[in-house]
Order: sequence, then structure tokens, then C-alpha cells
Amino acid sequence: MKKCLVVTVALSAIIAAGCSKSGAKDYNLYWFNAKGENAAQVAAMAKAYEKETGVKVKTFSIGAGAEQQSPMIAEMSSKNPPTIYSIQGIKNLAMWLDGGYVVDLSTVADPAFKKLINDIPEGLRMSLGGSTSYGIPYNIEGYGFIVDRQMISDLFGEANGAAALAGIQAASWDEWQNFVITVENWITTPQAAQVTLGGKQFTLTGEKTPLTAKLNGIFVMMGAETWTYGDHFINIPLNASFDSLEEALKVSDEKFIALRNPLIEYAKAVDFKSSHLAGKNGPAARGQDLVSAANFGYDQAIQIFAEGKALFLKQGNWAYNNINNVDKGVAERLWFVPCKMPFKQSDIIAQDMTVEKLERSIPVFVPNYYAVNAMSSPEEQKAAYDFLVWMNTSPTGQKFIIEDMAFIPYNADPAKTVVPNSLGNSIIDYMKNGNTLQGIFLAVPQVWPGEVVGAFIREQYLTKPTWEDADYGRIADFAIEKWREMN
Repeated sequence: MKKCLVVTVALSAIIAAGCSKSGAKDYNLYWFNAKGENAAQVAAMAKAYEKETGVKVKTFSIGAGAEQQSPMIAEMSSKNPPTIYSIQGIKNLAMWLDGGYVVDLSTVADPAFKKLINDIPEGLRMSLGGSTSYGIPYNIEGYGFIVDRQMISDLFGEANGAAALAGIQAASWDEWQNFVITVENWITTPQAAQVTLGGKQFTLTGEKTPLTAKLNGIFVMMGAETWTYGDHFINIPLNASFDSLEEALKVSDEKFIALRNPLIEYAKAVDFKSSHLAGKNGPAARGQDLVSAANFGYDQAIQIFAEGKALFLKQGNWAYNNINNVDKGVAERLWFVPCKMPFKQSDIIAQDMTVEKLERSIPVFVPNYYAVNAMSSPEEQKAAYDFLVWMNTSPTGQKFIIEDMAFIPYNADPAKTVVPNSLGNSIIDYMKNGNTLQGIFLAVPQVWPGEVVGAFIREQYLTKPTWEDADYGRIADFAIEKWREMN
């Protein structure tokens, strides 16, 4: 990948220069945290570790929803770079590995740490084959359209809420479209209206409740955040196109040609979503306001959803704490609905995928791995190994991961695991039923989904009131052309 090669060369030079410096330290271990949503919890975990062991851990967290590479490169080039840092899977690994900044954790002799590494399930290892293992999974994450279950119960009647939610989860694209349009009309003029969801009929109530009266529209969209409709939304057609992350690393010409139809359906879904928007004070629409960070950035969209003004928010379980900070009651009632797209079976080129599977499933994957800086001193590396063992095995570490960070442990057993938050349990429910998709987007050229395709959509289309049929093909062609250039 051209960009990665350039970045790797620049990275090597920058970090080499930074590592030659020296500076006084008042800590034993430096941990770079790439999950800004959990900044407070990470800092608290470090304090708890110091209290138990006497080892002082410095933490640095990026902003919630922020891009992690730039600040991490800056920290790696500082006088005292982090020993524990983050790698986003195979594609991101190459850049750091080529520069010599990643310890192969399978070579560490410490018995407790060796057991930790050996116990990582093979399918979740960050490996280049053989016995190599370059990171410890943060957790398992999932995403989709988040919905307040009580809102669904209020729309369809308390006795019908659970069945209606199950119907929405199983709904076909045509059922989904009709449901969205019917509820949007209901917000303006509430009346008993029938919808079909998952093949079953449900009737909207004729009156608003105090909760449903807050609704301004169907979707709240983080128009300023390209990764939400880039990386994450585009991951759905990638699951329609590739059987594995490894397959997406090397794309044949035939695959590029076949990828066009799934990407066209993706573009149609983005158009549909961005045509039925909720805002802070009423319905929202495409335009400059939608791509403004001041109006539809990460925090603003969370606020609009948590206040009950939008029916759906496309986000992951990492958003739980942010929603909880706005309204604890809403946070405990959340559930995931799959990201629907108008696929036909003829669009799908992945061998083991079906339209029904895509309609009923949410992506579940390891988003980040803890890596250890090979440039750090042996003493710092030993401190990192001890801390990572404590984090993943001690009662205190597990409490922070499961309860405070609202994470699902990477070694969770879906048949037995219950986590103390609604979104985590929603993911486990999808896992139990086998309704999960892969994080294929983690294997494509790093900037392609969000910074390239997402930015193109933001600049050219989210500001455009109406889209033409030809626009879907233009988006698909642009995406394929740019991916080809980066391969």
C-alpha cells in the first residue's frame, strides 16, 4: 500500500529521532489508550494498579471518536514513548512491525504472561502465521443501529414491544424501508398503522406517550464523523464480498469488478438513512449543518439520541458510557438492530453469505490490540507484561474491563457470559444465535473506508439534498478506483 510505505518510512525516521532523546520520568509504565470513550476508566484503572502494586502507570487517551494514528505517532516520537500502545489489526500491524516497534509476544518467557498469550483463541490472534502473536485483544465489540427498547414498546404497545423488536431485527430491506417511512409519518401524525416486520404484522399505537413525543425523526447521523458511514457502514458490503480478512488483503481484478454491486447497495442505504434524519430541535436534512462538527459531531449525535429525539443511532457498544452519562435510564434499555441494505442474492460474492444472514446480523470483532513497544527498555517491557496479566486475570482488572469500561472480554463464552450493560448483552445475544459478521474493514487499506470514501460522501453527497440513481454508481466506482490505487 503506497500510503503505508510512505508512512512507515516517515514513522521510522520520526520515532528514531524521538527515541534518541532522554527525559526524566515520574512513572514506571506508559500506556497509550486508543479508546477515548474510556479515558476516565483507563485513568482509574491505572490508579487502582498503583494502589495494589506500587507501580505507577502514566496514561494518555485520545478524544472520543478521534483518529488514533496521528497522536500515537506523536507520542511514539516523544522523549519517553509509550510501552503499551494500540494496533488495529493486521493492516495496521505492518506499519509498526516494519519499523521494529512490536514485540512478538509469543517469545516472552515470563510464565504468567506466556499463559495469557497461549490462551488467546486462535481466531482472535493478531498473527502473521506460525506461532507469532503481536497483541492482546482489547475486547470484542459490535455495532449496529442502537435503539431504546422502551421506545419500541411505546410505539407498538407494551405487550408487543419485544416481538416488534425481534421483527425489526429480522426485517427485510423492503420491510425496513416501509417501517422507517411509516414511523416518520407517525411522528407528525400519530395514528394506528400496520407494518410488517420479519414476516409478521404489527400495529403502531394511535397516541404518543411522553417518551415517543420526544421523537424528531428516525436516524441521528454523525455527519462530521466519516468513520461511522465509512469504516463501519461500508463493512456490511465488504461482508457480502469477502469470506475473510485475509482475502480482503489481496483483491483480484475479478473481485474488484464484482464489488461494484454491493457498493451500489451500500450507497443506496446511506442515501436512505440520510433522508430520514432527526435533529436537536426537529427533523434534520442533508446540507452543511449535517457535516458540521458543531451540530452533528460525535457528542452532539449521542446527546440527540440519548434525549429520545431520534429512534436509531448507528454506533457500537463503546458508546454505552457516553449515553449513560446523558441518561442512565435510557442506557439500560438499549439494543442493537442490524444495518440493513438492499442486497439481492446476485449481489453477494462471498461464498458463505446470504441476504438473510446480512439482514439479521451485526458485525462483532476485535477492534484493537494491546502491543508492547520493542524499543522500550527491558524493565519497561517487564512492567508492561505484569500490567497486562493483571488487567486480564485479576478481579480488579476484570471489574474495570467488564463493569467500568462496559467491555466484552475477548475470551467471553456466549453461553455463560452476562455483562452489566444492555448493549454488551445485545452483542452476546447475537453471538449465541450465530448472527454475526466480521470486521472486514480492518483488512482494507487503512484510510480507504473513512478518510477516502467517507470523506467523498461527506463532501459530495451529505450536502446534496437529493441523489440520482447514477450517484450510487459514482460512489461505487470512486471507492473501487481509490482502493485499486492503494493496493
